[in-house]
Amino acid sequence: RAALAIAEAAAPADAAQCRLAVIAMGKCGGHELNYVSDVDVIFVGEPAEGADEGKAIQAAIRLASHLMRICSETTVEGTIWPVDANLRPEGRNGPLVRTLSSHLAYYQRWAKTWEFQALLKARAVAGDPELGSRYIEAVSPLVWQAAERENFVPDVQRMRRRVVDNIPAAQIERELKLGPGGLRDVEFAVQLLQLVHGRSDATLHSGATLDALAALAAGGYVGRADAAQLDEAYRFLRAMEHRIQLYRLRRTHLVPEDETDLRRLARSLGLRTDPVASLTKEWRRHAAVVRRLHEKIFYRPLLDAVAQLAPGETRLSPKAAGQRLEALGYADPVAALRHLEALSSGVSRKAAIQRTLLPVLLGWFADSADPDAGLLGFRKVSDALGKTPWYLRLLRDEGAAAENLARVLSAGRLAPDLLLRAPEAVALLGDPEGLKPR
Repeated sequence: RAALAIAEAAAPADAAQCRLAVIAMGKCGGHELNYVSDVDVIFVGEPAEGADEGKAIQAAIRLASHLMRICSETTVEGTIWPVDANLRPEGRNGPLVRTLSSHLAYYQRWAKTWEFQALLKARAVAGDPELGSRYIEAVSPLVWQAAERENFVPDVQRMRRRVVDNIPAAQIERELKLGPGGLRDVEFAVQLLQLVHGRSDATLHSGATLDALAALAAGGYVGRADAAQLDEAYRFLRAMEHRIQLYRLRRTHLVPEDETDLRRLARSLGLRTDPVASLTKEWRRHAAVVRRLHEKIFYRPLLDAVAQLAPGETRLSPKAAGQRLEALGYADPVAALRHLEALSSGVSRKAAIQRTLLPVLLGWFADSADPDAGLLGFRKVSDALGKTPWYLRLLRDEGAAAENLARVLSAGRLAPDLLLRAPEAVALLGDPEGLKPR
């Protein structure tokens, strides 16, 4: 704000022609800045009343450019923050400042999946507050519709793999931010879950990674134990990142190799006994947890199935649910609706997980010859096993267990009875090896 005020004071004629809002992105937008970090921003401008739009946008570009120079210049007092505007539409090839309508036209027609993921953290931080608020209000619906794009989940997964593939081989084991088991694994997993489930659950609309993770756990989208482990690991890895950068104020995410540097880093984290070995052990432990849970959550088959649901199908009113059941081919929608209400009503964690599973399961049951029998069987199995600590967690988290269960339950009326006689057989549905003939 101060930098913008200085820029406006230096060019009052430009300031009089336009309204300019600064939108924070990335770590700045999520209140998660590092000690040494670029500040990612997007600029949005509008002409002042009576001003020509073309001239106003040029004036706004001059103000934005001056703001960036003020923040980035190295002086005898040091540097504030380098400002990076490359997350704007068209990146460095696009205009530095656009009108709100120009932003929206780009996002509606040209934007790629990663751009909506980046907009999760958008936050108005400086300039015209009314224009900044309008920008956030206008792009927010587009963010929460992004999961409806074709191949959305595979696109995000490919993007994460591409990031890892581009890390130099000599650095990948020391890359704290981008490498396997690093900070990005947590952030990508959280953001993917937010975008898929946030269409129908506004509690997930947060730009801060740990706040979003807590909301995902509270809503039953992530297991509480998994969320607690990810939270602990993320905090430890961020602390490592901060301590590495604070030494000599260097922007780096590489864990040092020199033993002296490692000892200093370990002691700064409170590891006093055999600091180098203790640091290596703790770092590897947290990285292994992150990698394991990233693979479990980020590549969860259920995510893609949920993302492919039509708008509104993730949370249905009773009337809409009845209409959908009839459209899917359920012979007795009224009875089916009773099963849904019995499975998903209430505020318990069990009901919350069922509300995530059921819209997808309904479609899988509908692909069978007798969807009513499949749903009835699922209710019977859920009534019997729903209080066990592993049943719903298995269906939500583990491989293709939910889809396999739907197929089995739809295959005939004997299947639920057989499963209830040997409930441990349900656990085999998430294990490809366990399903092989012996």
